[in-house]
Amino acid sequence: MTSALTEKKSLLAWVLYDVGSSGYIFLVPGIAYAIFFRQTVCGGGPECDAQWGSLVSLTLLISGILAPLLGAIADLGRVRHQLFVVTTLLCSLGCLGLVTVQPGAIAWGMVAFALTQGGYLMATGLYDAYLPQLGTASTITKLSGWGWGLGYLGGIICYLIFSQIKTSPLFEGVTEYRLAFVIAGIWLLMLCLPALLWLPRPSQSSSIKTTRLINNAYRQVWQTLKTLPQQRPLSKFLLGFYLISSTIITLNNFLGIYLTTEFGLSLAEILRYGLLFNLISVPATIIFGILGDRLSLSQLLFLLLAIWATAISIMAFSTSPLTPLLLAILFGMVFGSTQSLCRSWFAQITTTNQATELFGFNAFVGRLASLLGPLLFSVVSSFSGNQRLAIIMLLPVLALGIILIGQVRLSQNVS
Repeated sequence: MTSALTEKKSLLAWVLYDVGSSGYIFLVPGIAYAIFFRQTVCGGGPECDAQWGSLVSLTLLISGILAPLLGAIADLGRVRHQLFVVTTLLCSLGCLGLVTVQPGAIAWGMVAFALTQGGYLMATGLYDAYLPQLGTASTITKLSGWGWGLGYLGGIICYLIFSQIKTSPLFEGVTEYRLAFVIAGIWLLMLCLPALLWLPRPSQSSSIKTTRLINNAYRQVWQTLKTLPQQRPLSKFLLGFYLISSTIITLNNFLGIYLTTEFGLSLAEILRYGLLFNLISVPATIIFGILGDRLSLSQLLFLLLAIWATAISIMAFSTSPLTPLLLAILFGMVFGSTQSLCRSWFAQITTTNQATELFGFNAFVGRLASLLGPLLFSVVSSFSGNQRLAIIMLLPVLALGIILIGQVRLSQNVS
């Protein structure tokens, strides 16, 4: 009974973490802080796209470099949970600290966001590494889908709280951007507490000295790097997904800016479309997670990628007032579904005693590839003054990812 109760609490805590972190992702990096930094902190000029894109890319690079080392340290030293707690608190408290960023304070605005988003990115890698331990071969895809799908409820609830509080006279004079930072930070902290308390951890940490632990971690990461090219199907699949992930990250960080500059939408209007996006993402991600145990991963990804191509084409060429609505619907179908399926697939090919390092390595390579999208977008947008041209440049990246995945032949989903 005690063991079953502990397992249920761990599963609940793992899902709730997705709910909390999704509220942060919905309100802060993709919409509120992206627009706040570009329009208020930087001043709104064309060069601000380059500064925001460079900030996003630099954060990805630093957290990506640290991720495999952090993962190896977590596995070898049996300190995954401690590192998970620290990085989660860095994100949640850092999000609250974003209210201190003032107009024109570009340097501090960059540092504050880098610490907050870096904490989130590192915590996410550690969090994902719990999946092989919590799920079985027959439940892991559904568990990932339920976690990611229900996670979108965090975005919905954060939006509803934000929309109610911003009209209160108690918060008159508080900008909607700063209010969004506070709501997201508190939401993340509250919903992550069960994970910090209930997720499984080893009975005791390793007795290896810190310096030796770091050296051993470096050697293990290097060994993983050397052996990865020998696994050609795996390497090709991961490279294809990482190129696709560059598109996802770019859109996540520039979509709010695009809707503001191309269609003149206010933050409140963008958040309403974001609510629709999340409402569609919940059932879509869960359904694709259920289908993942019945159909091949390649079939599902090709279906999702066709929807991705349609959405990006609409974003690049359409001037219709219905464009924001169409994008909310199409992106809601694919954003979480694509990432959830690939997370569960990767979880099934990792060994439990090396899971955190492998997920860290997964984050490292993925974020290196993901530097391409934000940098390409920001450079093209800044030099041409045309965001739509920058969006078009995302299509070759996506197409190459599709081609690489199409060359991988899996005899079964993954076992």
